[in-house]
Amino acid sequence: MRFTDITEENADDFYSFIAPGIRDDLEREYFRGIGAIDDDGEPLGALVYELGNSESEEDTNSRILSLAADNDKTIDSLMSEYEICASEEDVAESYYELSDKKTARHLEKHGFTFETAESPDIVISMKDIKHVADTVKASRIPSFITNLSEISIQQYRGFVKNILFMGKHGLLEDIAYLPKNWFEQELCACALTDDEVTGALLMRKDSEGVIHVLLYTAFGPDYKRNLGLMMAYSANMLTELCSNETLIVIRRHNDAVKKLAEKLFASSKGDTVYVGKKTHEK
Repeated sequence: MRFTDITEENADDFYSFIAPGIRDDLEREYFRGIGAIDDDGEPLGALVYELGNSESEEDTNSRILSLAADNDKTIDSLMSEYEICASEEDVAESYYELSDKKTARHLEKHGFTFETAESPDIVISMKDIKHVADTVKASRIPSFITNLSEISIQQYRGFVKNILFMGKHGLLEDIAYLPKNWFEQELCACALTDDEVTGALLMRKDSEGVIHVLLYTAFGPDYKRNLGLMMAYSANMLTELCSNETLIVIRRHNDAVKKLAEKLFASSKGDTVYVGKKTHEK
């Protein structure tokens, strides 16, 4: 058995072991993939993880996103290789949140804690989105709320610079590396103040057609009003441009998002997942 880095170039070779949505992310800056292959180069398994705090003063962490293989021995080998990679990346703590109990138990054998929890991810239907759109009709949304396609690259980069300075990047650890057209141009909402982007609701559609909300923030004196207007704008665009079968994933990654989700989508609950973490010795 040998190991190879999995990147966007060879990710499809490991389609049996990595879900499409996760394969999509292997082109991004802080996502890493470890592939196990036999002597003929045939895939045997894969592990994908995302680094956090890589460019901050805080300790680097790692989130294991996917782990799958043909057999338990290969999973154990992948975990041993991951430990080497984590040490090289100076990872202080690793954690996981997986839906498969058997895989979580394997991680427990490698020093991770193990418990069940409600996933922070909730899946929203278009029916719920239409309810939000009905609160503020498109005709009542002011012109300073627009979509990402109307924003210049210079305006977008200025916005990114500002939110990074303020430490606001939502789920996008690598937003400094993501081009404007990586997001869904017509669905994403932006707030303008004196020709400057002072807020954005950014979304990305994965290869399976599921839309992920990745950043929702605003700043400046009118930020509270703009947050509501941007949500109404994107909700209206979603109802106009997407089919009734479209699903939207919201990750309740902080208290503000949790409170908003409870207010707007109270009936939506996360699936049961298995979570754990491990502190690495240095």
